[in-house]
Amino acid sequence: MGTGGTTPDRRGGVGSGSFAFLLIMTLGYGVYAADRTVLASVLVPLATSLGLTSLQQGLLGSAQYIGVLAVVLLAGHLSDRFGKRKILLLGVAVFSSFTWLIAFSTSFAEAFSLRLISGIGEGIFWPVAMSAVANYFGKNRGMALGLFYVGFDIGGAGGSTIGGLTFALTADWRTAFLVAPLLGVAVMAGLFITKGAFSKADARLGMLSLGRDALGLLRKRRMLLILLFALAATYPVATWQFYLSKYWNNVLGVSVPMAAYGYSAVLVAGGFGKVVLGRLSDRWPRSRILSLSSAGALVLFALFFYIDDLLLCLVLELGASFLSSSLFPVMQALASDSSGGKTGTALGLTTTFQSVATVLSPTITAIFLPKGVASAVSYNVLVPMALVCLIALVLGARGGAEREGRSAGRFA
Repeated sequence: MGTGGTTPDRRGGVGSGSFAFLLIMTLGYGVYAADRTVLASVLVPLATSLGLTSLQQGLLGSAQYIGVLAVVLLAGHLSDRFGKRKILLLGVAVFSSFTWLIAFSTSFAEAFSLRLISGIGEGIFWPVAMSAVANYFGKNRGMALGLFYVGFDIGGAGGSTIGGLTFALTADWRTAFLVAPLLGVAVMAGLFITKGAFSKADARLGMLSLGRDALGLLRKRRMLLILLFALAATYPVATWQFYLSKYWNNVLGVSVPMAAYGYSAVLVAGGFGKVVLGRLSDRWPRSRILSLSSAGALVLFALFFYIDDLLLCLVLELGASFLSSSLFPVMQALASDSSGGKTGTALGLTTTFQSVATVLSPTITAIFLPKGVASAVSYNVLVPMALVCLIALVLGARGGAEREGRSAGRFA
């Protein structure tokens, strides 16, 4: 089977239509990311205002991911059956509007509920946007997914900066939630403008069955390894991203706005990693890149948590983010390679496993916070990252679908 019902981009280039399509998908992922990171950037004042315990802070961090987990597999599958554009429109509308409503929360229960529904919108958007990009760009999906993932870093940096800047200007955490989702309107407009592109991005509509297709993919040992990698790799990165500003503030003594700005720089470094290594994965075996990147990230994380110098910590952060963030587009491209044409369902599965990790990581880390922020965050990053390295080695040793048809283009 091919990569789906679409025609891969055999020209090797990106025309104006392709650029517009990728730009809208990337912008959508940017708004998605801003909605996530704006909470982390104002978590300290929000928790103080609403009187949240450490456990409630962790649960609030997990709420959005619970919403994602609830719908992510179904959304990816439905995009294979009915097309992607309408589902993407629904996702953007939900996560933008309910993130905006968080600004009016007066209790943990209200904030948790709104965050949960916002996560449902994210779960509708995330796998569908990725499968649209992977299908549209065909053999260049590694580079395209890398560029798409940059939207997360730019949006994440934007959300963190919005949080820090609005709090510095107004001393009110609520302002950040009013500002961060506004670009969602532009994304919805863009989805109407690029309507024609989805005829190429869609798979063979109406010919798939969720249970049969998902089980078929789960029977593939290589796909199971990719899903385990998705789970293990997401846990430490989610912990790192959610608690990084808190770590800078509580452990290194950096102010809330400055911690938010530092976090933005880390996300930008991650964006570069996704583009560079995503592009490289179109030329070299993706599993080899996953092995090298995860090992390098583990070393840099370990150094970061045991060094006190602020400047050196920032340098180590940038390097760790460059390598750890690059894991995701390469992994998703590898899953797409191994999907047998069921790209939406395959990426629905990977994002489901990622969502499990993002649900667990903030809450589990929060349980250890009373023992100290430094130890809680470091152990919840380093231990699972070591597991990531092991899975990547096994994945590389098995070889498989990624080598098919790649040797000719390796030195292109």
